[in-house]
Amino acid sequence: MKEYDVIIIGGGPNGLTCAAYLAKAGAKVLLLEKRFELGGGLYTEDFGGPFRHDIHATYMMVGELMPPYRDFNLVNDVHFIRPEVQDAFVFKDGKALVFYTDPNKSAESIARFSKKDSETFIKMYKEFKDLYHEIIIPQTYVPPTPILELAEYLGKTDLGKKLLDISELTPRSIIEEYYKFEDPRVKAALLYLGVIWGIHPNAGGVGYMVPLYTYGMMNAAIIKGGSHVLSSALNRQIIKNGGTIYEWSEVKEIIVEDGEARGVKLADGREFRAKAVVSTLNPYQTFIELIPKEKVPEDLRKSAEKWMWEEWSLFVVNLGIKGQPPKYKASDYNPDVDKALLVIMGYESVDDIINHIKEMEENKLPSPAGHLTCHTLFDPIRASSGPFGPLHTLRWECWAPYEVKGKHWDDIKHEYYKEIMRSLEDYIVNLKEIKILFKHVWSPLDIERRLVTMKRGSIKHGAYVSLQMGIFRPNEACSRYRTPIKGLYVGGASVYPGGMITLGPGYNSAKVIAEDLGLKVWWTSPEYVNEAIKKGYIKL
Repeated sequence: MKEYDVIIIGGGPNGLTCAAYLAKAGAKVLLLEKRFELGGGLYTEDFGGPFRHDIHATYMMVGELMPPYRDFNLVNDVHFIRPEVQDAFVFKDGKALVFYTDPNKSAESIARFSKKDSETFIKMYKEFKDLYHEIIIPQTYVPPTPILELAEYLGKTDLGKKLLDISELTPRSIIEEYYKFEDPRVKAALLYLGVIWGIHPNAGGVGYMVPLYTYGMMNAAIIKGGSHVLSSALNRQIIKNGGTIYEWSEVKEIIVEDGEARGVKLADGREFRAKAVVSTLNPYQTFIELIPKEKVPEDLRKSAEKWMWEEWSLFVVNLGIKGQPPKYKASDYNPDVDKALLVIMGYESVDDIINHIKEMEENKLPSPAGHLTCHTLFDPIRASSGPFGPLHTLRWECWAPYEVKGKHWDDIKHEYYKEIMRSLEDYIVNLKEIKILFKHVWSPLDIERRLVTMKRGSIKHGAYVSLQMGIFRPNEACSRYRTPIKGLYVGGASVYPGGMITLGPGYNSAKVIAEDLGLKVWWTSPEYVNEAIKKGYIKL
């Protein structure tokens, strides 16, 4: 077939989501993926060995609330594992601050550092939970609203006012000034969770991300069998409903004729036509690399040229080990440390976080600090059973600059890995007893190589700053998924609501495209969206 209703460029989470909804709506869908496999950041690999690793996305902050989970009845395909013990911050003196899915248990842990902070935490947690479930998540699955209009109707409700107040603050001021936490370690822990996925602690205008990240990372899950299980489930829905998927198919040009997108040309010379073309790539790729300059409106091209990438990226190490899981010194203080989904090391104060970021801004290798997960504690199938065990998979993740002054990541990444391993000796008592059978070191440069939409290792396809969020993501003309070029749509992480694994851009864009093509929108809004509309938190 050479002609389709919809061509979708990019087989990452949002491309898969958009294709699955449109295929079930009856559209003739062609999904094109440059690489040999689908999933984008939902990337699980065994490297031919007995270990199964999530190389990129692993922590799921939305989980079962993502609309495709219900709409495609993925309950039997995708299983979210949500450990009770979520985050353990361990300190060099052997103490630990532990957060649980039960906020009362978290408060008890905080009380060992500050009774006042434990009381403040309960108040903050309740407010963050309400903001997360009643406003932030519902707004994720509807198109963005212009800022003044959003402020007007949110300002009519108490919870909406709370979100507006927080939104204007920096993450750091939310912790230190708005809630007035006092203990240095409590402040550092809450700030780290609030900015963990690449928000600057001093960034203004994005404070609403703090409830999302903080609450989300106290209720995070992993997917049984690896993150790729989710992309595989969406893939099956596309095929089941008659969609076509071509891998190893690199798009070299979006065909624009008479101001309208008509199809795509591939690097191998093939050409396909469609009524609608959807790009899930970043703005630079879509509007500068794939469309001839003379066919892109000047203001749209300038907007893409000015797109800002994230200030820093991630350094990730996946290990396959023989021996017992890590046992932490701090487990003597709180035994639950050894059961935590994330064990965070290297941050004793807010200044430690700020200094870490400052080092990255100066293109220096930061002192080791980050978090470690033993996936097999919660998902044993990620390491083979059998006569060679016990076997486990470990994942280390930390912030890192895209460029290191005077050095190249390919030359230094294994030395940095060794430095990190030496730093773990301060926290893990059985580290020397663990035998490392496999390691995979993943630098910011490697992220860009593997996931080319993540330019400069930008894990969210672009910085989370106020001028690139909401109605401005990627710009006012495109944030509601249609573009000024008729027939061309955008639906990736550089579009509202943004990156991370929410499937929001793909979900929202599918509805817009279905309506424009006259297809039946077979799905209904999640109940939490309907409730948010009733309460005045959303206006469509």
